[in-house]
Amino acid sequence: MTRLNLLLLAIDVVCAMSLVRSQYEARRAFAALDAAQQRAMRLELDHDRLQVELRALSVPVRIETQARGELGMVPITPARTDYVSAARAPGIAVNIPTR
Repeated sequence: MTRLNLLLLAIDVVCAMSLVRSQYEARRAFAALDAAQQRAMRLELDHDRLQVELRALSVPVRIETQARGELGMVPITPARTDYVSAARAPGIAVNIPTR
């Protein structure tokens, strides 16, 4: 009878330790899930902010202003256009139409 009681006591201790460990793992998993959800929310906010910033930076007027001011670009006119003849340019196949 004493052996049976000791065996049942050992089984109870193992079950109790297993229960404590599973609760600990569940809490740890919940904390990891919460951290991942918060990070996902921050990433979504960053994505939205970057989308707004991209829309603001890609306005055609702003691009044209930067191209003219910072890069010194000017609109192309027929007076500034250079035409290259395929017959005069070495290394270009002659059968390419020029106009």
